[in-house]
Amino acid sequence: MYSYQIKFIALDDTIGFELKSPNKDEVEEFVYDIISIFATVDENDRPLVISLQNNSPESITKISDFVSKYNRKLPQVNALKAFFNKLGDEESFFFLPNIKMELAESIKLRDYLRAIKEGLDFEELNSQTTELFGDLMGNYNLGGVGDKRVEIGEKNKPQRICRFCYRKSDSTTFDSKAHAISEALGNKTIVLYEECDECNKRFSETIEPDIVQYLSLFRTIYDVKGKNRGKGKGGSKKFKGKNFDLKNNGNVEFSFQSEDDRPIEDDENYSLKLEAEQPIISQNIYKALCKYYLSIIDKKYLNHFEKTIDWINGKIEIDRLPKIAEMTSYHSFALQPKLTYFLRKTEDKEIPFAVGEFYFTCKVFAFIIPLCDQDNNNFLEENEYKRFWRTFRHFDKTKGWVFNDFSNNNKRDFTINLNFELKGKKASR
Repeated sequence: MYSYQIKFIALDDTIGFELKSPNKDEVEEFVYDIISIFATVDENDRPLVISLQNNSPESITKISDFVSKYNRKLPQVNALKAFFNKLGDEESFFFLPNIKMELAESIKLRDYLRAIKEGLDFEELNSQTTELFGDLMGNYNLGGVGDKRVEIGEKNKPQRICRFCYRKSDSTTFDSKAHAISEALGNKTIVLYEECDECNKRFSETIEPDIVQYLSLFRTIYDVKGKNRGKGKGGSKKFKGKNFDLKNNGNVEFSFQSEDDRPIEDDENYSLKLEAEQPIISQNIYKALCKYYLSIIDKKYLNHFEKTIDWINGKIEIDRLPKIAEMTSYHSFALQPKLTYFLRKTEDKEIPFAVGEFYFTCKVFAFIIPLCDQDNNNFLEENEYKRFWRTFRHFDKTKGWVFNDFSNNNKRDFTINLNFELKGKKASR
């Protein structure tokens, strides 16, 4: 089997794909066509490929022709058009034909592109990045999913094995479209092939409703589209509580059941106490985050999480879990949920093997995947957790984190306290 990988890195986007074929000539033709788009010739008329390129109308036209030629054989190349159409005129990017690189090298290239765009000193910028992420890049590989369409796992249905019950297609079914992250949270693009219908249904009835309820305030305020309710319908949600109704019809509107439930106001601010109609189980929220995480990582790592999967499935119980760090931030605001995974590549078992960073609207969650067989610690003790937190310097240097305990495995009332400052001042939660 012959193969060739192509990768493009821009400041705000990255795209890559691989052609595999038993036909050597076919692969060589593919390589020639893609390299010809970006190659020049040297003084001896030999092809010369420079990785740093600038977007141009000519390159967009050539990419369009290339996509038309190969999109049936390799559907992933369709994304190339969108990649280049999003680039600005003459915007710089890197073309990397069959070049594999470590995370630190990829980040360095992005720093270089940022230095070009913003007129910054590259060496100084890269030094700042290394200071912030140095230990992290040395200890972890990372990847993630977001607003790009991603299909994860085995596409050939007869060859599928469910990640969460280990059954094959001869003993279960894979007919439903399983979303790696709950569709109710606005995920329309991240699909998991390796989740059987039975597990998909069970998760939708057990652990996922709790995280959806927990984030319902933000779903409604930011008009996040959940499951479609028929052709042309967007699936916007209302948030109904015991003492309030919240809806978004272009404007966010609160209504209250009685005068006693209305905001309490003083000279400087007013506060709201919202009592949700449905109770939540905190531990199910943690389980849902871990289920999302295990849905997007390479399946070759799943054998390290057998106990984690048993816990998600309710086969074993945990009394205490590591705390989840939460923050409200608009720096990485996302209507489409995003999830970054970190997988340790060193033998330092004093730091977690697996860590997730989940973004939903203005909310950010940082969490450890528990029960991994590659960890020596459970990260419940303060000194263990601090060691983890200091390794993730970009977490540690950011203010505003709150560390919450999601160990409770019983139903509890869900109450949201909102405190607003008067007009002209920021609202806080």
